[in-house]
Formats: sequence, structure tokens, C-alpha cells
Amino acid sequence: MNLLSQVLAGATALALISVGLMEIFRHGDQRLHRIFLIGPQDVRAVRMWAMNVGAYNVTFGVGIAVGLWMVNFGNPAGGAAIVLFCCASHVFLGFWLWVTEKRLLLSAIGQALFPGLAVIFYLLLG
Repeated sequence: MNLLSQVLAGATALALISVGLMEIFRHGDQRLHRIFLIGPQDVRAVRMWAMNVGAYNVTFGVGIAVGLWMVNFGNPAGGAAIVLFCCASHVFLGFWLWVTEKRLLLSAIGQALFPGLAVIFYLLLG
């Protein structure tokens, strides 16, 4: 797996873990309601979904990190497969976020751009 793909995947992992932790622990913070498109009255209603989506994001981020570790220190082919699966999943999930909520276009681009580039550069550069 080439260095550019690894850097983009690593940035994706950091973003997923950071956003996931915000979704889990900070979804009730009024300063973030604009990002999550919720109001103070919605916090209790979205708690379960926010915490689960956050857990998914943290899990995918850790998956990418483990895959990158494997690429560099263990099983390169297996690690690359994990990284590519996680990144490709987030390309789809970014697209799906936009399909389900058009107001989250920038979030969808943010979710899909780096993992998409990681996959593209892997395919182009090996």
C-alpha cells in the first residue's frame, strides 16, 4: 500500500474516531447541534442513534488504524484489505448521508473524500 493512500487512510481514521467520540459524548452539546441538525428538544430522541453512529465511526477508525499497522508491521495484504474495505465503506456512507439529508452535503463530502482518494491512489499507484 503506497504512502499517499496510507496518509489519507490515516487522516480518515483520525477523523472517524474524533467525530465518533463527539457523537457519543457531545451530541447533547448545544454548540454542536448545528452540525448534527438537531435542536435542544431533540437530544433525548436522537441519543440512541447518535451514540450508535458514533460507535460505528470509532470502530471503522480503529479498523483503519489496525489495518495500517498490519500493512507496515505484519500482514501487508490483509492490512490493505481491511483499510480498503473501511475506506470504501465510508465512500458509500458519505454518499448515503447526502442521499438521506441534502443539507449535510459538506459532511458527506468530508466523510467520503479522503477515504475515496485513499482507494483511488491505491488502485492507481498500488
